[in-house]
Amino acid sequence: MHPTIPAEQILIEQLPEEAALPMDLLELAEPDVNAIAEYINYCIVLVAKKGEQVVGVLALSPETKERTEIRNIAVLPAFRKKGIARQLLQEACSRASRLGYQVLQVCTSNAGIRQLKVYQQFGFELTDVRWNYYVEHFPEPILEDGILRRHQMVLSRLL
Repeated sequence: MHPTIPAEQILIEQLPEEAALPMDLLELAEPDVNAIAEYINYCIVLVAKKGEQVVGVLALSPETKERTEIRNIAVLPAFRKKGIARQLLQEACSRASRLGYQVLQVCTSNAGIRQLKVYQQFGFELTDVRWNYYVEHFPEPILEDGILRRHQMVLSRLL
């Protein structure tokens, strides 16, 4: 069992616009820096800090008047399974709701078993499948935990 880090030991805050992006973390979820560059300037970037160390990140992107999307969420491997992703998700839900959004969406691959579990435990429901998304959009096959990424799973949570 991995002990949860008490919430009071983790500070979730919006990254100031002038601050450097935690690219090492963003690249854990999206290794293509060009893809990150395409969306990151439109995002609210939240960071999870333990002391002065950034241990998690979440990028929240407006998509429509009603819907916002989590474009990137990552936690340093040494800090996984300690509740940090859930704290980031909770803050993303709170902020999205305060900003007037009605739906929070996240996309992940069919191979992201751990992510699918966390999102569903947090109240997200599968709302769409983009069949063969990774096959059609990436030149090389991508394996995740020994499973071929083929389809993009779209999950949504009403706020």
